Amino acid sequence: MRTRAIYLTFSSLNMSSSVAILGGGISGLSAAYYLSKASPKSKILVIEGSKRVGGWIRSQRVPPGFHSSAPSIPTDPNNVLFEVGPRSLRPVGPGGAAILSMSNDLELQQEMIFVSKTDPSAKNRYIYYQDQINTLPTSLSSLILNQPPVFKSVLKSIMTEPFVPTSTKDDESLYSLVARRFNDHVALNLVGAITHGIYAGDAKQLSVKSTMRILYEAEKRSGSVVRGMFGKTAPLSIGEQAMIDELDDGGKTTRETSVFGFKQGTETLVSKLRLYLSQQSNVTIITEKQVKKLTKSKNGDKLKIYADDSSVQVDHVISTIPSKKLDILLQKSLPNLSHNPSVDVAVINFAYDNISLKYNGFGFLTPHPDSHYKIPVPGTLGVVFDSNAMHGQEKNDKLVKLTVMMGGHMWNSAFGGLRVDQVDPEFVHQRASEALRVYLGIEETPKYSMVNILPECIPQYVVGHEARLGELHQHMKQEYGHLLSVTGASYLGVSVPDCVKNSKLLVQDLLKTGALGLRENVVTGLNRVIQ
Repeated sequence: MRTRAIYLTFSSLNMSSSVAILGGGISGLSAAYYLSKASPKSKILVIEGSKRVGGWIRSQRVPPGFHSSAPSIPTDPNNVLFEVGPRSLRPVGPGGAAILSMSNDLELQQEMIFVSKTDPSAKNRYIYYQDQINTLPTSLSSLILNQPPVFKSVLKSIMTEPFVPTSTKDDESLYSLVARRFNDHVALNLVGAITHGIYAGDAKQLSVKSTMRILYEAEKRSGSVVRGMFGKTAPLSIGEQAMIDELDDGGKTTRETSVFGFKQGTETLVSKLRLYLSQQSNVTIITEKQVKKLTKSKNGDKLKIYADDSSVQVDHVISTIPSKKLDILLQKSLPNLSHNPSVDVAVINFAYDNISLKYNGFGFLTPHPDSHYKIPVPGTLGVVFDSNAMHGQEKNDKLVKLTVMMGGHMWNSAFGGLRVDQVDPEFVHQRASEALRVYLGIEETPKYSMVNILPECIPQYVVGHEARLGELHQHMKQEYGHLLSVTGASYLGVSVPDCVKNSKLLVQDLLKTGALGLRENVVTGLNRVIQ
């Protein structure tokens, strides 16, 4: 590994053709990876403010006992693997294809775990409703003949939905569209639960156009969500289709795999990315360097980056940091960067060697808090059955591993209105233990447990998000021209596959359109929003 990167002083970098990438999360590392491969003559600087790269992706093997955060200790295969952030990846679509191709290129094949679509964890999903864990139907026959309570009125709403008048709204909330086209029950108890699992968010606030666009497009295209789901979907862009075509397995992985992961956790991908980048002569990674301000140079052809007590000028900046942080660095010179909120989530990992779990599935989610049936432990987003969902990560295959997710848009009800910096990890552990007792009947003491509180970890694309991005795009072009582009979870997708895909598309656009080098076109990273 080229370790000199972390010792370089910021002022010692004097680049001619140069790109600085702000943020060392998965979006920043992916942008550096694709740029270094496609443009080996570019000088690439990755600037990360914390001690480590990877952002919210963090995998840690911990010894027995309670841990108030992920301990910084050497990896011991005899310890249990806990995930702080994302734990499994979906192989579908351009994003899934991009990560699979990246993993293959990084020679991670022997580290990967593929969960088949026939695995119980892929087939069995649950929602806690009406004081019980409801198993969701997996087939038309089970939908008709064995409906759980949470599916009451669902079949009727599906049959009547095609006759509901269409809306002329350009955007609305997830709740609004689903309640309008189906009914309030479906919107709160099904879609509200799904929203908890993806965004830890409020279906009444999130934009349907930006979070579940497939529903929005189905209605616009066919006048009915049900009819639209059976029709043709919107075509992929040339760049997105190319990502899928890059896989040489003929789509076999996508057809057969529900999710995939890594034997040593999702951070395996981050570690290998950093190792790869550290070996490239045109890439420098600097950690623990806080960027304070971005300004245009005197003649306007470069961006000047101020960090701590030093500065550097570069030809182009790719920002992957949260949009609110970029807003501060740009001294609020662009609109809408601080419009969307982000939610705080508490992630509590448990592992037991003395219990059995009667559910053989992925895990359960909870309905929207406005549901008629209130959940008994307020603020619970859901529980992942990790030992079911990802086999092959532990020497002891008898361990039962669970992860409780709490907070999100229900943070105040989960923790009594305390701010993130006021919450005691032991109190969070107690609340999560109560959730396992109430929902799953688990009263035993775990052999391993860990609490991590993730502040502002998931951006919330509230109604009107896409229109605001379009406005931001126009102002970026006018104010910064060729100097600045953006990608990352704040804009066009919060999942790991989305982040990787969007970083790849941005790099391709920057290079293919001549936005870098000759500066023939302006690429902001949001160009696709207005197409």
